[in-house]
Amino acid sequence: MTTIVKSVVGALLAVLGLVLTVIGAWFATQLGSSGTAQFTARPATTDPVIIRPSVLNRVESDVVVTATPAEGATVWMALANPSDAADVLGDARIVSATGVGVRDWVLLTRTVGSGEPPALGLADLWRQQDSAQGPVTLTVKQAQAPEALVIATEGGPLETVTFTVTDKTWFVEAVVAVLAGLFLVVAGVALAWPSRRSTEEAPTEEVTR
Repeated sequence: MTTIVKSVVGALLAVLGLVLTVIGAWFATQLGSSGTAQFTARPATTDPVIIRPSVLNRVESDVVVTATPAEGATVWMALANPSDAADVLGDARIVSATGVGVRDWVLLTRTVGSGEPPALGLADLWRQQDSAQGPVTLTVKQAQAPEALVIATEGGPLETVTFTVTDKTWFVEAVVAVLAGLFLVVAGVALAWPSRRSTEEAPTEEVTR
């Protein structure tokens, strides 16, 4: 019974270690040594897009947001207090960022509201704003949290919104996961294999009279 238990435990440890190694290696290759995670949404709409504190200020590192409009269109992006941004948008039809998907590295969104959007750039509440006929980038400092980021376009739809976060500790944690996984694989094999081997190779005693 003891031999069977050791074999089962060893096999489970080896499988767990293999899974941990694969996941850690995947994250390490995706994040790179800089620990950069990039998530992209493709709204393809002229509706305003908002990224609230639940997404924007969820991490400790600064967040870089880049908005790219369709060719020939102008994109406008601004930061404001979350309640101020909500008040100026009212019940307008908007695209709201709800989170991120790590498997496909996407910025998750959903459309809410049904009203017409107001003239956002005219509101006297924006802490920082920028506009251009091409990509616009703003860096969100977590020291100023909570904040809401609003994006709007003129002359065409918004093609992409890219949400970038860099944290070197993520790469280190991924590497640690790989090492821990390899250790579990070795420990699992060492626990299970000798038991089977000793059983298979045990000599048969001769019966003498």
